[in-house]
Amino acid sequence: MNQLETLFGQAYKFFEQKDFNRALETLDSAENLLAPEDVENTASLLNFKGFNYLGMDSLEKARECFEKSLSLNPASSQACAGLGEVFFLCEYDYEAKAMYEWALDYNYENMFAAKGLAKVNMSLGLPEDHNTLNLETLDSKKENFYHLIGEAYRLFSERKYQDVLNKLTEAELYFNRKTFSRDSSQKISTLENFKGFNYLALQQLENAKASFENSLNLNPNSSQACAGLGEVFFLQEMEKESKTMFEWAVKYNPSNVFAVKGLAKVNSALGYPETHTTL
Repeated sequence: MNQLETLFGQAYKFFEQKDFNRALETLDSAENLLAPEDVENTASLLNFKGFNYLGMDSLEKARECFEKSLSLNPASSQACAGLGEVFFLCEYDYEAKAMYEWALDYNYENMFAAKGLAKVNMSLGLPEDHNTLNLETLDSKKENFYHLIGEAYRLFSERKYQDVLNKLTEAELYFNRKTFSRDSSQKISTLENFKGFNYLALQQLENAKASFENSLNLNPNSSQACAGLGEVFFLQEMEKESKTMFEWAVKYNPSNVFAVKGLAKVNSALGYPETHTTL
């Protein structure tokens, strides 16, 4: 156990120095010392790996680590907070909010989760300390909504795209599209984007296009919706329209990796430099 503690300590020093590669190498060595039944330390190690991947902007690997940690310890505040950060960076604001809230529910002293919740609340135009899990604001509809979203993301990671769409259809039932608030419209916009990417995975391009267009009607500045439409147009060999949508996606969120890569590939197809933009 002393050797394990030493390796964790070394990894933490590398993490503080932002030497994430060496931190991950050290954690790999530590992982080899863990017994299969040592669930608690394995979950902690996976969380630590996840935060290193976050530091490297490797969002997919970070997400994998946090999800594996949650499968071992469903009440892990750090894993929930890590997933919250992944979702926030991917512009899934309401999913991020749900995960940060659960992180604080499991450990109210988790400052990373508290700061994460504050920033996503600010992004959504809510008070910094707004929390739907507080007893005074909790209602079954919101609770069920977030559970459905969580199940949908789990199914998405398993590539069960039609099952995801079924869960999202259930989630949509919580909103009256004729009389919804700004809060609800943001949720529906996020749902439409999520639906769109599942339709893309199923190669149902017209359905994907409709979902992304619905999202843009609710949130005209949605980087994810623009990127999704860019991908639809690219697959339909409409390169000029695709380029326009990817450009807007990057303009609205320069950190949207999917949009940046999409713009690069359509520029390449059109004979432009990868970062060429007309905006």
